Amino acid sequence: MKPLLLAILFLIIIIVGSTATLYYVTNKAEELGGQLVKLEEHVDTGNWSKAHELYKDFKKDWVNTDHKWSMLIDHDEIDYINMYLGELEAFIKMKDKANALAKLSTLQHLIEHIPEKEYPSLKNIF
Repeated sequence: MKPLLLAILFLIIIIVGSTATLYYVTNKAEELGGQLVKLEEHVDTGNWSKAHELYKDFKKDWVNTDHKWSMLIDHDEIDYINMYLGELEAFIKMKDKANALAKLSTLQHLIEHIPEKEYPSLKNIF
């Protein structure tokens, strides 16, 4: 009887932990996506000083998130985000609107894709 109770307890811990992790990743991805939308608006209007300021804020938030997400999700996604952030910074400094918008779009897609990839579904299992 005790082994069955232990197995059930561990199953409950795994389910609760997975749900909490998914909730955290989803909320943080939405927050980061919102920051990128604001940054995109300033790049689109050519407000480069505000865009650079928002980029710095995003980068600071991302560094904090990066450390936490590294324990939870695939590192390839994180590496791509870091790489595109470096490119985005260069495009903002050079005031290259087209390339900055392209990188922002790619970053938004990557960040939105992370929670989708973490949801348990048949597509993710098989």
